[in-house]
Amino acid sequence: MSKSKVDNIWSKLAILLLNIFVVSSGATAATIPLMIKSFPNVAPTLIESTMTISSLGIILFTPLSNIIADKLGIKKTIILGLAIITICGIIPVFTNNFPLIFISRIGIGVGTGLLASYSQSLIIALYSDKKQQQLLGWSSVVQGLGMFLMTFMAGILLAHGWHNAYWVNIIALPVLLMFMAFIPHTLRIEQAKNVNDVDSKGSKKINRKIWLLATFIFFFNATFAFVSIKFASLVLEKGYGTASDASTLLGIMSFAMAAGGFIFMSMSEKLKRFSLAISISAGFVGFLIFTISNSLILSGIGVILVGISVSMTMVSTMSSVGQFTSPKQVPFSTSVVMTVANIGTLLSPYIAQVLSKLSGNNSSEFTFICGAVIMLVLLFLVVWIGINYHKLQYQMNK
Repeated sequence: MSKSKVDNIWSKLAILLLNIFVVSSGATAATIPLMIKSFPNVAPTLIESTMTISSLGIILFTPLSNIIADKLGIKKTIILGLAIITICGIIPVFTNNFPLIFISRIGIGVGTGLLASYSQSLIIALYSDKKQQQLLGWSSVVQGLGMFLMTFMAGILLAHGWHNAYWVNIIALPVLLMFMAFIPHTLRIEQAKNVNDVDSKGSKKINRKIWLLATFIFFFNATFAFVSIKFASLVLEKGYGTASDASTLLGIMSFAMAAGGFIFMSMSEKLKRFSLAISISAGFVGFLIFTISNSLILSGIGVILVGISVSMTMVSTMSSVGQFTSPKQVPFSTSVVMTVANIGTLLSPYIAQVLSKLSGNNSSEFTFICGAVIMLVLLFLVVWIGINYHKLQYQMNK
């Protein structure tokens, strides 16, 4: 279909709203301490993994989404994903069966996997130049505001029991209805018609630059996920707040994600090549603050920096995918990068556990110290990427 058919405000908004669900599984992270008390016979690490196990479904179904879309069409594939998120998202409201809750969290990942890559690749493929960069920035704004509202509402609902906090996932239903109403059934990603504009090796070829981005985002997501699984416990361990306070701060972090999108959009084209370095710097400082903080105010500054970091990192990485590979390779390259990112998220609780066992330190504070070290290493990598950005950009065959 032509780009003009999706170049209206409602179609753009429907596509942008998909970005909420890329990170929404962590909106109920503050329920973890209460769930640990409710399930004393279940290993705490396993309960913590309910915030990240959705990544398993994302890992499996993000690559499959392209195949399923070939059969059903992009619109039906995304609607199916939203329907699965709606149903699986509210299952914990109605049951105290931990295995069922665990499976429902995987289900959220399945639904997210069906739509995750399209939240970015549709923007990259359907729009270009300044409009594309603006919409990528807005995708982080929508993602951040959506996550903020979900986390904030989860904190309010948490006062009525951890089960009720999962009602926040019902937000997928109105997005589903909006997508049905405003997105044409003929929605598809057109490949370039000029054979010189695409890599002759095909759309499923992944170049080394994309694997570099995938490796980077793996470690970033694994580290960022420490916040979802350990931040509430950190606040409680240090004794300067409650689980609800932690949920509020996580909501502030999500709000800061929107600020990250605005910062990205306001950058000049020359500065954007260093946007990853700027975002990782913010994340590094945020993790350092977590390790020394003994107050909600100071931790609030930390979550703001980390929120800015995660949104800028994701949008900058996805923008770089579009810059480092051919137009034809963008959808598959995007799905690969997002799949690897979610592998990092999935393994995060176990990475934290291994680090604790190796050091003999099981405190949440130590987990964030390790996170700060990882962020520092990533900072050196993205500074190198920024310096060599023009060399890494894809060059069309003439």
